[in-house]
Amino acid sequence: MTSRLARCRRVSLAAAAALALGASPVRAQSGLESVIEQFSSATIKGYIQPLADVLIANLAGGYVTGTGHRSGISFSLELVAMGAAIDDALKVYTASTPDGFNPATFQTATVFGGPGTTVQHSSVSGLSYRGSDGLVDADYFPTAAPQLRLGFSGTEVVFRYASSSMVPFLEEEDFPDLTLLGLGLQHSINRYVPNLMFDLAVTGSYNSLKFGDIVDLSGVSVGVHAGKRFGLLGVFAGIASDGGSMALDYTSTDPNAPGTVSIDLGVKRTIRFTGGASLGFGLLHVFGDASLGDVNTFSGGLRIGG
Repeated sequence: MTSRLARCRRVSLAAAAALALGASPVRAQSGLESVIEQFSSATIKGYIQPLADVLIANLAGGYVTGTGHRSGISFSLELVAMGAAIDDALKVYTASTPDGFNPATFQTATVFGGPGTTVQHSSVSGLSYRGSDGLVDADYFPTAAPQLRLGFSGTEVVFRYASSSMVPFLEEEDFPDLTLLGLGLQHSINRYVPNLMFDLAVTGSYNSLKFGDIVDLSGVSVGVHAGKRFGLLGVFAGIASDGGSMALDYTSTDPNAPGTVSIDLGVKRTIRFTGGASLGFGLLHVFGDASLGDVNTFSGGLRIGG
């Protein structure tokens, strides 16, 4: 006889990429919601916290694309993709077992892990307890979105938006209800210190991701970036502080603690260091960067416009 939290399908990298674009198959969405609903408010944190950490870090990328805007007015459209490295620390957590099982705590899979770990009852032969399987089977978790960049008077404002309704070739019922909204800001310090030998800018961003009726995530990043252009090539580097929270609202089916769950999982503010480069060919620009921190991320994209 076996007691299980859940037996869940694992989502491939392609499905994870579609999820991040706001175009995930409904099986991924219903799989995640089904698993979350089997946890109580006291047990959900360890399983889902790595997803919050990864999304906060991932969504902060892609706003800084090179040297800062200094003067005049500019307008451009961009397609940016981000990816977060899923290291081993994000794949397991320490969970508690129900009364009577041995040991009292055990290492099992997070949402990014493999099969859940099984433990045995201390006195009832054949009775076992298994943690939930991981859902996302990938070494990198991708995110992507189109964005609009406006530059004026030394300031750049970036608007980012994506939703499951933006993919017209699939039926609406095949999508989870996903909405990604972001706002970025980059302001040039060179306006006030004109003799600097490089571009210096303060940066910030706000991102919001709503997933179905259960997940509502938001994150804020602030930083300072410096860059310099050498003909077609621009290089930049900077430091930023990221943090945020994930709100979960659902009805738990855990037989030990059923009922309404409404909690906020905080994502601790962390420091990340970024370095990147861009190439400009008239109105076409290619950019990319790497950010190192508690979660390592990479971003890149295409920019069309001034």
